[in-house]
Amino acid sequence: GINAEYGGSLLGAALLRALCYCNVTNKSVKSGHTLHTRILVIKGSPDGRGQYMTIMNAIFAAQKNKIAIDSVVLGEESTYLEQASEITGGTYLRVSDHSALTQYLLSVFLMSIEFRKTFNIPPPNKVDFRAACQCHGTMLDTGFVCSVCMTVYCSFRAICQSCNAHFKLRTAVKKVKKTAGKRKLENGKS
Repeated sequence: GINAEYGGSLLGAALLRALCYCNVTNKSVKSGHTLHTRILVIKGSPDGRGQYMTIMNAIFAAQKNKIAIDSVVLGEESTYLEQASEITGGTYLRVSDHSALTQYLLSVFLMSIEFRKTFNIPPPNKVDFRAACQCHGTMLDTGFVCSVCMTVYCSFRAICQSCNAHFKLRTAVKKVKKTAGKRKLENGKS
């Protein structure tokens, strides 16, 4: 569903729920058998920047458990799903003609990942792996990272908006005063 606080659908929660289901299903398989689980996400809403940490945690959990995330995007491009599909070995596809959705689902996503390599499916876009700023949602080359929860910001924050950790910005350079040819530090020592 759509949630105004997060600025879009609750993609992170949906991915985590799907990962739990995959985990339960994989545990129920008899020994000696292997199940290649994957998740198919069909998304029509824009990315919500308030979900960044949840989505990235879900992506890395899927990668660790060898669960591919396939993505079909019906609206604007989704940076989160591009990264999810690339990192987990899934397929990302943006469908501009919604009347062809069934054809894409049957021809691209129904077959296993191994068989996709033999078919001529649309090539993946070049994925932008830069981190998104938590406050503005823009992609950053360089930013400030909370050491507690790994949230990325474009400028220094005394309090992390995600985990409420408090930080102090210490200046490494002490102010130096010149007095009568002799340099003194601000606290009076030379």
